[in-house]
Amino acid sequence: MRNSSSRQNPPNPLCARCLRDCRQSQGTLVISCPRFLPRPFKVKDYRFDQLDLFSPPRKK
Repeated sequence: MRNSSSRQNPPNPLCARCLRDCRQSQGTLVISCPRFLPRPFKVKDYRFDQLDLFSPPRKK
């Protein structure tokens, strides 16, 4: 669970690319991190939407 300070300040670029919740603020200069866990694929903007499994099928 993230702490309240990470909600106020956007994370720095290295922490934004990481899956872990230990994010540093944008004002902190982080060159490397031993806990860095990259995402398995590259996407510019990550959306965590729920899959729509129970909707009626779309007509073509």
